[in-house]
Amino acid sequence: MGRFEDHGIGLKADFDVRVGPAHSTWKCQEFASQLRTNVEHIMGITFHVVNEGRDPTGGYRFWFANDDLSIQVIVDDPEEGWPLEKVPAYAIPISRSEDVGTWEIAEKLYNGLDALGTYLLIALESHGSPVASNFEIGDY
Repeated sequence: MGRFEDHGIGLKADFDVRVGPAHSTWKCQEFASQLRTNVEHIMGITFHVVNEGRDPTGGYRFWFANDDLSIQVIVDDPEEGWPLEKVPAYAIPISRSEDVGTWEIAEKLYNGLDALGTYLLIALESHGSPVASNFEIGDY
């Protein structure tokens, strides 16, 4: 059993994996490119990218979907307030499979990004409660 499973009410429970730089300063375009490449590698997918993923709001959006899963990655400038100011990007994985739960996809993505050692991460379940974090977030 994975640590996300207890938070995955049914196969389709929602998770957000919040992501920020662990060791570098914030540069939205560079971070978006790096995160996109790493998510593609970890999940074995290729995002459909137009205009480098640039969004009219100034952030970056990447989306992938097939019969088994969909993943959306959103990279914007940081929000104010601890700890979300440290993790301005987020990935939303969703299972479309009858056999694989969304919690399994979220945990695979979280663990893969964590293993790289270059990201601060917070995984949040659908009601905003933290499931996992690789840095101290206090009483979030």
